[in-house]
Amino acid sequence: MLTKEEFKKATIVNPTAIVVDEAHYFASALFMKGRSQMATKMYQLVRTYPNMDILLLTATPIRQDAWSLHTLLCYIGQYYDWKKWRATFFELKKMPFLRFPTWFPKSDWRIKIRPFLEKHCDIVSLKDIVEYLPEPTSTIIKIKQKPYKAPLDEVVTWTHEHRHEQQGKVDEILKLGYKKLIVVAHYTEQINFLAQELAKDKPVFVLDGHTKDPALTKQQAQEAEECYLIVQSAMGFGWDGYMFGAIVFASMSHSCLNHRQMTGRVRHLKHLTPVFYYYLIGGRWDKRIYDTILAGRDFDPHWYRHQDRQLVE
Repeated sequence: MLTKEEFKKATIVNPTAIVVDEAHYFASALFMKGRSQMATKMYQLVRTYPNMDILLLTATPIRQDAWSLHTLLCYIGQYYDWKKWRATFFELKKMPFLRFPTWFPKSDWRIKIRPFLEKHCDIVSLKDIVEYLPEPTSTIIKIKQKPYKAPLDEVVTWTHEHRHEQQGKVDEILKLGYKKLIVVAHYTEQINFLAQELAKDKPVFVLDGHTKDPALTKQQAQEAEECYLIVQSAMGFGWDGYMFGAIVFASMSHSCLNHRQMTGRVRHLKHLTPVFYYYLIGGRWDKRIYDTILAGRDFDPHWYRHQDRQLVE
């Protein structure tokens, strides 16, 4: 058994079979620039040992575009010509915020890709293996903010306004009244502020890139009778949160994959309790990120910045 980092460094000789959990980590495009190290290592392995059996496990074989599934199909020996694949699911567009024309997913690519998924993948939903699966309840909580005024003496980006929208969220979290609550946040300074303020109410555990012992932190939070578990928005992988009453998104990841993985933390086959998600919306950028992610796309601020300029003109 190897972790992702160990796999990148390991020398694997003549394996008879390999099982890959969280296979989406290995699913970057193989025939485009920017192929990840893990995808490169996996591709080299399956090409070196074509008779090796391989089982890929993932809840997200399709991510923000069609390349992830194409890569996974290559690993299991189902190759589609990459140029034809690109022509099927992408179109070349010239955008005002890009120097050269770029390939963008077609508007109907998710519909077109479904037959490929169903043909080559064994799809198992939690609904298929339990008698009753409670439907999740999602609630948007709008927070009134003072209008943002950009400072005149410094360069301002959209993130300045978005950070401004994060004010006043501690009070809303406290109003929810859960004994155990997962709080998701995107910005490091927001995580630190939430930890400081929420610790005045009950114990706080923080899971982010600065956590020295993530395994111990997760265990302590899971076993605590009352607590807040504050999680950086990209760290919703590989742990159980079914013992928490709900997830509140103080701010969201810009990745659709990260959001999907995070919402799955409170689902468990043996603990089928009602699931509650809360989204704290403090302004237009919070809302834009929410709308984009819930539509199944990664958030791209440049698209909205272009739209804003058009409105001004």
